[in-house]
Amino acid sequence: MTTLASLITTISGIVDDDDYTSAIITTRLNNAVTEIAAGIRMPDGQISPPLPDLFSTETVSTSTSVAYKAMPSDYQRALFSVVDSSGDKIAFPSGGDYYSFRLFLNQLQKKDLTESGSIYICALKGSNLYYQGIPSVSEDLTVFYYKTPTAMSGDNDEPNGIPDHLHTKLLKHAVCKEIFGEGVEDGDNSKAVGFKYHTAKFYEAMTDLIDFIGIDSEPEYYHSDYEGSMDAGICD
Repeated sequence: MTTLASLITTISGIVDDDDYTSAIITTRLNNAVTEIAAGIRMPDGQISPPLPDLFSTETVSTSTSVAYKAMPSDYQRALFSVVDSSGDKIAFPSGGDYYSFRLFLNQLQKKDLTESGSIYICALKGSNLYYQGIPSVSEDLTVFYYKTPTAMSGDNDEPNGIPDHLHTKLLKHAVCKEIFGEGVEDGDNSKAVGFKYHTAKFYEAMTDLIDFIGIDSEPEYYHSDYEGSMDAGICD
């Protein structure tokens, strides 16, 4: 088991600098986990995928007066399905996905988001889920997404969402490359070798993470209003 305490001990031994206290290293570790979960741009330009263990579903109760409600507070990335109380998937804008807010606006009958009636389309903008129409009675929508990892604070806490076998390899290099990089920025050329080494090892560990996760295909959803589709409930 890789704990916060063991990670701090490992990183402290590598950095060997009393200015980087346990509290500072804890913050760096939590930042690293959050950034990895949000997606790291790899040297080839691709963005690393969501961490499967951070998959989550929650209910968003719609308003009866405005065309949006806040996503769950732990939402971080990759909203990939919105399902109504009947188990049907709410469509995203044609030609895009739930993040295509401009397409969403272009495909509405009323551009001022005042259309009333059953919800037939959704899109995400910032932390708010937008929808049209606006139901006369609040409706519960189930949203499928990946959440923000829980921060570590206690000595026995483990990195949330990171596969167990990559805890140390991934996070020690993530934090050390940042710390050594700060030394280089401050003009300490003795830190350059450490920065280059830990940067290379971090991306090597990220490649291991991506290979381990693989291509996580999303479940297929159907909605009775989709052209050429069948209504097979929430998941076929």
